[in-house]
Amino acid sequence: MQKSKKWRILALSTIATSFFALQTAEAATYTVQKGDTLSKIAQNHQVSIQDLKKWNNLSKDTIYVAQKLEITKLANGEAVKPSKPTTPAQPTIVAHTVIKGDTLSKIAKQYNVTLNDIKKWNGLEKDIIYIGQVLKISPVAVIPEGDTIHNPVTPDTGTSSTETTKDPTANGQAIYKKVVETANKIVGTPYLYGGNTPEGLDCSGFIFYAFNQGGLKIGRDSSEGYYASSTTQVKNPIAGDLVFFENTYKEGISHMGIYLGNNKFIHAGTEGVEISDVTYSYWSSRLVAYKRFDIVK
Repeated sequence: MQKSKKWRILALSTIATSFFALQTAEAATYTVQKGDTLSKIAQNHQVSIQDLKKWNNLSKDTIYVAQKLEITKLANGEAVKPSKPTTPAQPTIVAHTVIKGDTLSKIAKQYNVTLNDIKKWNGLEKDIIYIGQVLKISPVAVIPEGDTIHNPVTPDTGTSSTETTKDPTANGQAIYKKVVETANKIVGTPYLYGGNTPEGLDCSGFIFYAFNQGGLKIGRDSSEGYYASSTTQVKNPIAGDLVFFENTYKEGISHMGIYLGNNKFIHAGTEGVEISDVTYSYWSSRLVAYKRFDIVK
């Protein structure tokens, strides 16, 4: 009887130990939620960012929704005590880049702040935001200074490094005005490879159509062709100038559009003719130069 009782106690003890180990293993991982940052996860679980990156083999602070992270390293079934941060914890400094579908209300909810605070921190008078816009999500958020968007490094393509600082003449600006008006009227035109009419346009076909309708007679060429000949780089772009991108669907110069001012440009993307923002990370990382047709005086 005593022996049977001891076995039952031992069995219960084994089950309890297994259950505890299971709970510990479950607690050792965390699934990334929308709005999470490494800093936020580290703070919530009282571990350091360095430990999180080390345990999960992360070289950068980038994480994604639904990603599973180890938040307690296990060795032989026992939790390893995380190393203490070498410096006191600092306030989380957060900036958010606006993406398609975002609203101020949605962003405020995502970061658990008020809509009015976001407007105050960013000097916004209205609730209007645009794709690619970078917003402060805390009163101490830091957005990099300097306008690197308008001073891109031009790759070595064998073309002249000549750069103009002058604006077009009155005649050139009149052409630009018509070009921009034409471009805006065909927003929504579907993408069509090789297309250069309102029935369908690709990126260089869009340039061909808009400039010819604006009164500048140019031939049909590719983005690379327009970039390499008959154009001059512009230091201070104005509405109507060309903007070129590289490494989109192929290496080298591969996409172009018409600059509209205020960091906006209009182009024929895969979704058709649309207006985008050069500060949006996809475009800013591929921006090569602003240029102007030599015949625009």
